[in-house]
Amino acid sequence: MQASEPRDPYGAALGAVKRFAEAGRFVPGEPIVVTELAAEVGLSATPVREALACLAGQGLIERRRGRGYFYPSLGAAEAIDLFELQLAYLHAALTLYPRGLTPLRKAAVAVDPLDGVQALFDAIIRQSSNAALILAHRRVVDRLKTVLKAELRHEDPDGATVRTMMEVIVDGRIPELLGLLETYHERRCSRARTLVSEAA
Repeated sequence: MQASEPRDPYGAALGAVKRFAEAGRFVPGEPIVVTELAAEVGLSATPVREALACLAGQGLIERRRGRGYFYPSLGAAEAIDLFELQLAYLHAALTLYPRGLTPLRKAAVAVDPLDGVQALFDAIIRQSSNAALILAHRRVVDRLKTVLKAELRHEDPDGATVRTMMEVIVDGRIPELLGLLETYHERRCSRARTLVSEAA
């Protein structure tokens, strides 16, 4: 007896594809065969196809006309563009949607410095409480996921960069934090080609 599909097969398919992408299940440039993926997640092809179409609209999956869906590869130039977007989102969280120093301090001190700079960036964005900004940032992070894993291997093993940024936040020196973010951004852009090749 075959198990019935969940009440929301589209939602189940969307969640499954996102989980696979986050877990590194897809290889960049690899075609995604709808029928195989549907069988793997125990759904019919229609909700899986709809989920892939949705994710293609978000830029997380690539749709090639007449050829189907592919997990997109990421080049150094696109990684730099995404780093630029992330920097803009951080600036927005700190300057356009300031909620005061208390929420920012609480968000920063909750981060383990050994989790890397991205964990601090996520906390800064979340504390803005701006739903559109949080969603836009999440999409950038999703697209950069493999690059960010490679980047973590290049960070200070003792978390010194994160600790410095956290100290500046706790002291309320936001202009100095913005300068530190710019410096970090320049450093990560200079090694984008290396990060992309390690992520592949």
